Amino acid sequence: MDPQAHQLDLRLTLLDDLVASASPATEGGHASLDFIPGAMLLGAVAGRLYSGLSRTDAYRLFHSGALRFGDGVPLADGSPGWPMPLCWHKIKGTDPTDEHGRLCPEHLRNLQHGRFSEGVQPQQLRHGFVTADGRRLSMRRALRMKTAIDPGTGRVAESQLFGYEAIAAGQVYAATIEADPALPASLWASVAELFDGPVELLLGRSRSAEYGRVRAEPIQPIPAPAATPPAADLTLWCLSDLALIDAHGQPTLTPEPSRFGLGRGAFDAARSFLRVRRYAPWNAHRRAFDVQRQVIRRGSVITFSGIDPPLTPAERAHIVGGIGLHREQGLGRVCIDPELLADANGDATPVFAPAVSAQPKPAPSRPDDPLITWLERRRRSGAARRAAERAARAQALELARICRLARAYGAVPDHLPVGPSPAQWGSVLELARTQSSLNAARAALFDGADAICRAAAEGWQDRFRDAGGERSIRDWLRDSALPSLPDIAALRLFAHAAQAVAGTEHRPEHTAEGSA
Repeated sequence: MDPQAHQLDLRLTLLDDLVASASPATEGGHASLDFIPGAMLLGAVAGRLYSGLSRTDAYRLFHSGALRFGDGVPLADGSPGWPMPLCWHKIKGTDPTDEHGRLCPEHLRNLQHGRFSEGVQPQQLRHGFVTADGRRLSMRRALRMKTAIDPGTGRVAESQLFGYEAIAAGQVYAATIEADPALPASLWASVAELFDGPVELLLGRSRSAEYGRVRAEPIQPIPAPAATPPAADLTLWCLSDLALIDAHGQPTLTPEPSRFGLGRGAFDAARSFLRVRRYAPWNAHRRAFDVQRQVIRRGSVITFSGIDPPLTPAERAHIVGGIGLHREQGLGRVCIDPELLADANGDATPVFAPAVSAQPKPAPSRPDDPLITWLERRRRSGAARRAAERAARAQALELARICRLARAYGAVPDHLPVGPSPAQWGSVLELARTQSSLNAARAALFDGADAICRAAAEGWQDRFRDAGGERSIRDWLRDSALPSLPDIAALRLFAHAAQAVAGTEHRPEHTAEGSA
């Protein structure tokens, strides 16, 4: 039987937020995974098929590892994102991505093959995913706080506040369901028929609430990461968590060659990059925790040296088929000698595939509709109004600062007024209401013997000193404040705000005290 007939690739579109907690604990914060565990897909399929199978067929399909439900990974423009290799490092404190979200090879080093120059502190890339062309993908999360309801009273239960961190709705993932060629065709067909077209699944925690709806639909096969020719040094990139066992069937975190079915070579710790975690998954059917798992985390990079002769086709098929326990839930998937981790340039920098440039879609033409025309005019006027308000507020704050400087520069006592009065700013406001442009207002404000802001007028002639030198408040208004206002509407708003500023400098008690 054709092995390709035993692979089904799915696009998973999140219709709701999806709770994929890193821990099944019921207390404390719920940190979300950044991928969709294969165990969720297995559970969704088993929920539809298990009751109609014999014990033997149920074991073959869901427990033997002959059928494997891969983890869901982000999908961007048809390209899957793979777990970030832990051998990649950047310079600490820098961003290795460009403006398009792609990793810059010159800012990275694969510490399997070399290091940065002396004195540079490397920092491991631990989060996110990478595509074959170097795009760095990250998952969007959503956090909601909730409280439990007391079933006896129907009211909020005391001390039962909790929060779920979830994968945000709208994101798209890809997952692969694959089977050994020896799996009976009838069993494989029963799984494939479930995904003959788009189907809605419920995945993750809190499925009875508003979480977990996912639309699954078949897509064209997604290629695995490209590999380099076999060599004496073997690199394994963990595309999922890896649950290894030793010769006695006990969990182990030491990746010796024998645990991968190899009778030669040695584990090269200096060129391997591992992270581990342990967790006990919750079994919803039994309503209990399963046995605790100790796994090497996805993204880890394992190096074996002295693989001589290189891997045979049978050994490669054994490794690609999955290593360790819980392969039916997507664990144990590794990539052999990936091109992304090869030292093709000899400088320990990664080499990415050429970026696929998507053809830009032509912008749709705007319908000739009076309502749309009115809405666009309102949008433009609203933006102009906000710009005028920002400029007016900024100049009003500057006026307050200048009045303080003028009081200090002229040694004016606190009980005496400084600067133009509210009435003088009121004259500026009335002028701004009658003019249609700033140029016309400028002439009426500053030109001629009857100008509102005459050089000899009281208040306007008060002087101050700052970084621009010594000048009067009239000079500041003419040379600095007025040119910074975008339109006549901003002048109106500024004059109105200036009246409030002047009111603090021309309080009635000041005049009374000054004339006493």
